[in-house]
Amino acid sequence: MKKKISRIYLRYSLWFTSLIVIVLIILLALTVYYVRERAIIDLFSSQQASLAYQSASRIEESIAGCEKGLSMLPKLLPAFAADEAKKREEMKALSDELKDIVLAVVEIDKDDVVVYGYPENLSSKLYGKKIEDASLYHVLKKMNQRFTGEISGFNVNDSKNQASPGKTIGIGLPILSSDHTYDGAVLAVLSPQLLIKRFMSREQTHDMNTYWLLDESGIIVFHPDQRNIGKNIAQLTPGGNTLFRMFSYTSQHYNEIILNDKGEEEKCIIAYAPIRIGITQWWVVLVTPYDEVLKPIRSASLNIIWGAIGLIAVVVITAISIARSDVKRLRLHEELKRLQEREEWQGKLLREKMTIEGIVEGSPVPTFVLNKSHRVILWNRACTDLTGYSSEEMINTDNYYKPFYKEKRPFLADFIIDHNVDTFETYYGEGKVRRSESIEGAYEAVKYFKNLSGKERHLHFLAAPIFDEKGDIVAAIETFLDVSKEVELTKNLQEYAETLQNELEENIRLRREVEELFSYLKSILNSLPDKIYELNKDGIINYVSRQIRRGTYDPKGKHFTEYVAPEHRDYAISKWEDAKKGIFKPYELEMVSNKGLKKHLLMTPSPVKGTDRFVLVERDITELKELEKKYYESQKLAAIGQLSAGIAHEVRNPLSSIKMSLQILEKRMQPEGNDLKRFKIAQREVEHLEKLVSDVLIYAKPSDPHKEHSDMKSIIEGSLAMVEKSVKDKDIDIQKRYAEGIGVIPVDPQMMTQALINIFQNAIDAMEPGGRLMISLRNEDDTLVIEIEDNGCGIDEEDLPYVYNPFFTKKNYGTGLGLTQVKKIIDQHDGEIEVKSKKGEGTRFIITLPKR
Repeated sequence: MKKKISRIYLRYSLWFTSLIVIVLIILLALTVYYVRERAIIDLFSSQQASLAYQSASRIEESIAGCEKGLSMLPKLLPAFAADEAKKREEMKALSDELKDIVLAVVEIDKDDVVVYGYPENLSSKLYGKKIEDASLYHVLKKMNQRFTGEISGFNVNDSKNQASPGKTIGIGLPILSSDHTYDGAVLAVLSPQLLIKRFMSREQTHDMNTYWLLDESGIIVFHPDQRNIGKNIAQLTPGGNTLFRMFSYTSQHYNEIILNDKGEEEKCIIAYAPIRIGITQWWVVLVTPYDEVLKPIRSASLNIIWGAIGLIAVVVITAISIARSDVKRLRLHEELKRLQEREEWQGKLLREKMTIEGIVEGSPVPTFVLNKSHRVILWNRACTDLTGYSSEEMINTDNYYKPFYKEKRPFLADFIIDHNVDTFETYYGEGKVRRSESIEGAYEAVKYFKNLSGKERHLHFLAAPIFDEKGDIVAAIETFLDVSKEVELTKNLQEYAETLQNELEENIRLRREVEELFSYLKSILNSLPDKIYELNKDGIINYVSRQIRRGTYDPKGKHFTEYVAPEHRDYAISKWEDAKKGIFKPYELEMVSNKGLKKHLLMTPSPVKGTDRFVLVERDITELKELEKKYYESQKLAAIGQLSAGIAHEVRNPLSSIKMSLQILEKRMQPEGNDLKRFKIAQREVEHLEKLVSDVLIYAKPSDPHKEHSDMKSIIEGSLAMVEKSVKDKDIDIQKRYAEGIGVIPVDPQMMTQALINIFQNAIDAMEPGGRLMISLRNEDDTLVIEIEDNGCGIDEEDLPYVYNPFFTKKNYGTGLGLTQVKKIIDQHDGEIEVKSKKGEGTRFIITLPKR
C-alpha cells in the first residue's frame, strides 16, 4: 500500500509542478499585458491633456487677438459718424480679419440699442433692439472698461453655426465722448462653436477624439451631437456624478470615467484644460473611448498569448518525458529507502514523543490536551501557575472547567473533538469565535473573566486538533494567554485614535480657513494700486504684490537693491539703514523705464509689528510730479504776467507823451542832418517800446479763443500773405505739402493767424537770402498736425528748454514774447507744440491740434 502511494505521489508531484509552471506563464503573460495596457493608457492620457492645454491656450490667444483688433474701433467710429461708408469699411475689415471666430461686430448707442453692425445678414436682426445684460451694462457704461465674457439672451447665429441658448461670448469696448462720458460701445460677438471647431481641425491627431466645450457651471456649450448641447455634464454620467468638480479640484488634467453617451454606457478617457473668458472659467474637454486606445495593444497581446500557449505545450511535453523516465528510476530507489526508514521511524517516534511532552511541559504558555474521551492527558506547569490547579488534580479527569466556570461546560477543544464547530455561538456568543489564520483547523476566541485567581482577566483561547497517521482527530490541544494588558492597550489606542482623528479634522478645517484668508488677503494686496515688498531684516525679498511677469523673473530671495538703478543704490541703502534704526520716512527715487520714460517713485518703509521684518510700499507719483511741475510753472508765469501787465500800464502813458513831444519838436524845430537822424532814431525806439508793451499786454491778459470750424489751409495762406514782404525781401522758397481730406477744425482764426505769423517771422529772420521754408499738413488719428521747417541757423541745444520763456531772445531787436504768445495760443486750443533744432541745420516746429 505504501509503495503504491509513493508511486502515485511521485507521478502527481511532477504533474503538479508542470501545472504550476503553466499557471506562472499565464500569470506572466497577463501581467505583461496589464502593465503595457496601463502604460499605454497613462501615456495617451498625458498626451491628450497636453493637447487639451494647447487648444485652450490658443483659444485664449484668439480671444486676446480679437480684443486687440477691436481696440481701434472706439476711436475710429466717432470720427466716421457722418461717413457710413467709412464706418462700414472699418467694421468689415475687422470682421473679415476675425471671421474664423467672430460672428458679427455691432455698434451700440448710449441707450444700449444696436444701431449698426457687420455682416448685414446677421446683425440686421438686432437693429433697434436693446441689450438686456446687467454685467455688460455695468462694465461698459458704469466703469467705462473693456468687457469680455458671456452675454445672456444675445444670440447672433447663422444656419451653419448654431449655439446653445444664451451661450454667446462678447468683447465690448466703450466709446467715450470728448468729455470722457459714455457715448456707446463696440461689441464683437464670438461663437464658442467657431472657437472650438477652429482648433479641432488643426490639432485633432486621432479620429477617435471628440472635443467638448463646457461653461463654468458644467453646461455643455459645444458637443459633436447637437442633442447634448445645453445639458449638464452630470446628465451624461451614470447616477449623475458631479464630474465637473473633478476639473477644479484635481491636480492632473485627465481621468478615466464612464459616460452615458448615445444611449449606452462607455468607458472613456477625458483630458481637460481651463479657458479664462473675462472673469469666468470655461473648459475644453477632449473625450476618447477607452477601447479605441487599447486596440493596438490588444492585438499585440494576442500574439503574446499564442506564444505563451506554445511555451505551455513545450512544458507539457517536457514534463511527460521527465515523468516517464524518473518514475522508473525512483521505484527501485524508494524500495531500498523504505526498508531503512522503517527502522528509523520506531526510534524517531519515541524520541519525538518525549521531546513534544518536554516542550509542552516547559512552555511558558498555559497548555492542556484532551483525548477523544474529553479527559485531560496533559496539563503543563504554566496552567498550574495561572489557575492554581496541579497536573495531578487534572490528569485523566474532565475537571478542566473548574478554574474558569462554576458549572461544567465545553471548551473549544471539546467542539473540535466532536466535530461540532457550528455551535460555538451557543456558549461564546455570535462572532466571538473565529478560525485561526495561521494554524489549519484551529479556532480562537477572547473571553473576559471577572475573577480568575483573584484578578480580572482577558484570556485568549486557541484550540487545534491532533491527527493520527490516518488523518483522524485523536485529541485536541488548547492554550490560553492572559491578554488583559493588550486588550486595555487596544482600547486606549482606539480612544487615542479617535481623539487624533478629531484633532486632524479640526486642523484640516482651520488650515482651509487660513488658506482661504491668505488667498483673500493676497488678492487685496494685488488689487492695490501700490506695489508692496515684504523684506526680512537683511533686505531680502520674501513677497511682492502685483507681480505680473512670470518665468525666469522671480524677485523672491533677492535683495531689493538689485532692482534699484546703480546711481540711486547708495541712497536706497542709506534709507534702509535708517529704517532698521527705527526712522521710517518716505523717500523718492527716479528711474528710467525700458522705453526711456522717466518715472518718479515714492518709497515708504514700515515695520511688521511683532516680527523683525519690514514692508516697503512703492507708489508711482510720476503724474503727481508732472502736475506739481505744471502748477509751479503756471504760478511763475502768472506772477510774471501780473508784473508785466503792471509795468506795461505804467510805461504806456509816458511813451505816448514822449512820442507826441518828439513829433511836436520835429515840426517846430525842423532839424536837419544829424539832428534829424537823431529824432528819427528816438521815434523808432519809442515805437519799438510801444510794440513791446503791446506784446506784454497780449501775453499777460490773453483773451479766450472764439472757436469756429475753420479751414487750416486758408489760415496758413492768410498768415503767409501777412509776411509776404519779408519773404520777397529774402527771396525765400515756400514749399507746401498738404494731405488729402484735411477738413475743418474748431479754432480761433485770428489767434491761430497770429501764432503762425510769429513762427513764420522767426523762421525768415533765422534764414539767409534764398532759404527754404517747408510747411506740411496731415491727419493723425483724431488730431491735425502742422509742421513748419526752415534751413536757417538753428537753436543751440542749451537754449531749447527756454525758447517759450517770456523775454528770452537772441535777437538784437526782439521782445522775446513771440514764441511765448505761440505757446499760450496753442495751450488755449488744447493742443501741443514741439520744437526740434540743431545749430546750423535749421529748426522744425510741430503743432498738434485736436479735431474735436
